[in-house]
Amino acid sequence: MHSKNNFLNIKKNKVGYIYAFFCIFAWSFIPVISRLGQITLDFYQLLFWSNIISFTCLGLIFCLSRFLKSNTSSKKNHYLYILFLGSLGCALYYLFLYYGYYEGNSIEVLIIQYSWPLQMILIGSLLMKERLNLSKILAVFFGFFGIMIIITKGDFNQISFTGINVSISVLFGAFCFALFSVLSKKCKIEIFQFSFLIFFGGTITSTLALGLFSSFQLPTKKELLPIIINGIFINGVSYIFWLKALKSISITNSAILVFFTPVFSIIWIIIFFNEQFFISYIFGGSIVLVSSLYCLKEKNS
Repeated sequence: MHSKNNFLNIKKNKVGYIYAFFCIFAWSFIPVISRLGQITLDFYQLLFWSNIISFTCLGLIFCLSRFLKSNTSSKKNHYLYILFLGSLGCALYYLFLYYGYYEGNSIEVLIIQYSWPLQMILIGSLLMKERLNLSKILAVFFGFFGIMIIITKGDFNQISFTGINVSISVLFGAFCFALFSVLSKKCKIEIFQFSFLIFFGGTITSTLALGLFSSFQLPTKKELLPIIINGIFINGVSYIFWLKALKSISITNSAILVFFTPVFSIIWIIIFFNEQFFISYIFGGSIVLVSSLYCLKEKNS
């Protein structure tokens, strides 16, 4: 029985890593979609339309799952809590992040943005009691250092903090997604229902933000396809992969895998926008790879 449980745990972990990879692969296209989807739309409008499409897409997936599996769980007393999580991970994170990109230095914002996996590990150690040894903590920060090399192209003089308001806003946005991820791991609601409800919460929040700080505007023909792709795959379905990964592997291993996102993003930016390639990308990517492999070989807490 013990060996059977070990086999099931190993299989569950492997599936979790596959889910995490698909999620990270989807998220790596965010910089490309952000450029193509904001020709005439501001970030409030982009987030609104993206959440509307994600909400619709995941609503269809949820209805299909109920049709195929009639015993889908439904705990109505948890609905408000899940809507709150959706506001954190599907709306507030992006609103603070987009504000940072609009007001601040892009390199500064990128580096602070990718503090959310670090924050996620710290929150997880507090709320989920995941033990962290010193070598694993150092490996995680080593991976974050690799991210900084990629983002700054090896020139740390490019980091120029534009103001405390921008830094705090992006840091708080990163905290929102880190908290969303940890609390989502603890939630026991069926995953398709959970995904549908969090985007319902995200849609409510992004609609309120649109009404308060912007105005309603239809996307142009050039913006429509990127927004649809973003709503269905990069935001919508990717969250299912992320939630499944969180259920299968430790918070630390989930977080360290996220450091691969900007590595892939650089590849797509070079391919789609013909931007210059720097040798520092290889150096920084190698650091991320080594630190990630070290963390992944460690036994899950």
